Amino acid sequence: MKIATAFSLADCAEQAAFETSRALHGQLGGAPQLLVLYATEHRAEPALVAALSAHLPGAQIIGGTSCAGVMTEKGFHCGPDGAVGVLGLVDPEGAYGVGASALGDDAQAAGATAVARALVAAGRDFEIPTLVWCCQPPGCEEGVLAGIQSVIGARTPIIGGSSADEAIAGAWRQFASEGVLQDHVVVAVLFPSTRHGAAFQSGYAPTGLFGVVTRAQDRQVLEIDHRPAGEVYGHWTEGVVGCDGAGAILAMSTPTPLGRVAAEVQGVPMFVLSHPALLGVAGDLSLFTDISEGDVVHMMRGSPESLVKRAGLVIDDACAMGGWRGADSLGGLVIYCGGCMLHVRDQMDEVVEEIRRSMPGAPFLGAFTFGEQGAIVDSCNRHGNLMVSALTFG
Repeated sequence: MKIATAFSLADCAEQAAFETSRALHGQLGGAPQLLVLYATEHRAEPALVAALSAHLPGAQIIGGTSCAGVMTEKGFHCGPDGAVGVLGLVDPEGAYGVGASALGDDAQAAGATAVARALVAAGRDFEIPTLVWCCQPPGCEEGVLAGIQSVIGARTPIIGGSSADEAIAGAWRQFASEGVLQDHVVVAVLFPSTRHGAAFQSGYAPTGLFGVVTRAQDRQVLEIDHRPAGEVYGHWTEGVVGCDGAGAILAMSTPTPLGRVAAEVQGVPMFVLSHPALLGVAGDLSLFTDISEGDVVHMMRGSPESLVKRAGLVIDDACAMGGWRGADSLGGLVIYCGGCMLHVRDQMDEVVEEIRRSMPGAPFLGAFTFGEQGAIVDSCNRHGNLMVSALTFG
């Protein structure tokens, strides 16, 4: 297996495609089998995918838009004309396929259709892949995961991120070989010939404050412990959130999301986070994940320092799960929450450096998403917010 990355800050899609494809071709000695593509909304143009397909014939493309920039082992990349980042993978002894499906009004069906098409594209119909990489718009992630698992089962790690934009205005897009897509599920199935490792964590710790969701609907928490959810959350944050009344609270709630225990490792709870986005006039909280009555929610807390270090720690864990040292990595993919990135944007060079320390000399591509998917423990696939998801090969 060979892995290479490239990026471009060019002011037009065709030039960005030329620069990145030329760099990949030179490093890999030809076109990759799988091309992972992330770009800011400014570069989400049909011409970008068309030019990449022309320059790298045969490459199967998957990806989506990334908030504000991308990162590679060369650094954090953003510019006035947007940014494009690509990862190319060549693995003659492995098999890879990409499938896409319109979301429609049934996310579960779309996830099932996309993964089935990806298996056909890989030439491995009706087999269970080693890994799945996914990209979809925000808002439907739990359904997409359920649909994928309805085809391949619950034991295969599903890793990826929800496409993002600059202003939470719906400008996010998904990429596939067909072009730039809107409201689609895009799935890659991977049958690599080498070992792999995956990890999914946050940079937050529980504060000791928790409660039971006693009323909920879809992604809204109406009551916690039979009290208005916003009132409870405002008390937990000591008035930092909610003091200005109803409205958007996304930025101010970034340091204090809600967490739910997904699994335990040697008695240590592993949390999946939910990012409160809106405080309603009736005291309800709107989240970027589904929530159910009976869920126990913990108030979590993170610092800029913990968010900066977390990406490198997740890479460490992914390599350990694969059974090798970081120095022996061939490369990897990193999904880093867009909200976390905006919170520590001035320190993104440090985030990149932490990943470099964990995988010295190895290429990687990172995207900033509005929802993260990963396997926490024993392929326990989950969707969360303010998380880091990583896939490494060694």
